[in-house]
Amino acid sequence: MNTVTISIIIIAAVGYFVFQGIKNFQLHSMDVALRKKDSDMVERVADMGMSRRLLGEYVCDLYKLRVYYIAKEHEKFEKMLRYMIETKYRDPADKKSFLEVYFHTFLIKGNRKYADWLLEEIKNTKEPAFIHYNEMAYAVMLDERNDLIDEMVEEINSKKYYGFALGVILFMVAKQYSYLNDKKNAIAYYQSAKACFHPRSVYMPVVDRCLREENTDGEHALE
Repeated sequence: MNTVTISIIIIAAVGYFVFQGIKNFQLHSMDVALRKKDSDMVERVADMGMSRRLLGEYVCDLYKLRVYYIAKEHEKFEKMLRYMIETKYRDPADKKSFLEVYFHTFLIKGNRKYADWLLEEIKNTKEPAFIHYNEMAYAVMLDERNDLIDEMVEEINSKKYYGFALGVILFMVAKQYSYLNDKKNAIAYYQSAKACFHPRSVYMPVVDRCLREENTDGEHALE
């Protein structure tokens, strides 16, 4: 290996570590600001040209959305939410993940206004399976329907869904059984749903709470 080749490798390695160092610094700065609910700092870092280039538009926008939400800056949050719903990001998977996570966040919170905004854009994806399971979740969570059990069990058996989506469908079946006061089936489906969700999923605290409630009610029924 000659001197020129070695020099190129060293320069490339140094460039990579500098790139990663700056990127990690930007992320760390926004993480700290997020914990402090410092929206001004998040805005400054997220709107820097360097941050946009290194982290990407989606990541920067997501940090702004999060800080507006936790800082309870409702006007800015709504404006940012609408912006992200309407924006086409470079990686379609980012947009789909955003729609999915925030749609279910607002279903859980019972916020029909924001859920409607997100569901409208979900429908624009033109992905039938993605649209269908989210529409069913909306019907169960916000309209409190309890007549979709058979249809949702068929969707489970179709093997079209896995991971988060499958967990949501199982959760919605459990929720309907809960509406019907069928505690045995509700607990069974909540437990199945829990096995599908990542430990940090927005549904995990909800599943745990529902299981506690169902088990507590069952204990009281035996007293």
